[in-house]
Amino acid sequence: MMPVLQIGPVAIPTPAILILLGIWIGLALAERHITQHGLNADQLFNLVLIGIIAGVVGARLAYVLRYPQAFADNPPDIFSRNLGLFDPMIGSVVGILAAAIYAQKKQLPFRSTLDALTPGLAVFTLALSLSHLASGEAYGAPTTLPWGLEVWGVRRHPSQIYEAIAAIFILGYLWPGRKFVGKLKSGVYFVYFVTLTSTARLILEGFRGDSVLLPGGLRVAQVIAWIILAICLYAINRFNLQINHA
Repeated sequence: MMPVLQIGPVAIPTPAILILLGIWIGLALAERHITQHGLNADQLFNLVLIGIIAGVVGARLAYVLRYPQAFADNPPDIFSRNLGLFDPMIGSVVGILAAAIYAQKKQLPFRSTLDALTPGLAVFTLALSLSHLASGEAYGAPTTLPWGLEVWGVRRHPSQIYEAIAAIFILGYLWPGRKFVGKLKSGVYFVYFVTLTSTARLILEGFRGDSVLLPGGLRVAQVIAWIILAICLYAINRFNLQINHA
């Protein structure tokens, strides 16, 4: 783990840098192949930028509203770079809604836009797992395996590395220009990505040591992954039926 990268007198938060790097590389990759989806690069950039800004602001405000006393004594902490002072769930919802409003206003084709964003989302997934490795978040369950990592005095599964490896395989399998883009019905490329990602989450969540549990020991993330996977498989099956009936 390396939550802070010290360069001389400057302390740089490594997780934040990795996330920003993932956004930058992912967006550059998406823009490189955007013409295959018949979209405008400037509009895609604006869509992502609006989603990010709205998501960050929404995540911080949601955290402030949830824990107002934590900021009452020191209001400047509202602008802190500490990633722990965000509500990622609310931030994601706000960011997606803001991006959706922009896309609707610009009349961007919904499914083609999702396809165009897919390479960037795949890169961002990899960056997110690496940021978790740097910060120590999303840590693994205890293990006796020799490749376990020592975290807080306990040998644990390197769950962040597992997730990074899965993200690399998904990115490689869906690499733009190989065998999917331009050969699938609009939106299916994105559905493939979500299918693979939810399958990976379903499997890898079992190695996490910080899972949120439901009564009976069910892991919330796995339940959500099951639901998303079922929806994706239904969508793929429906698409295949449409092809057969065509």
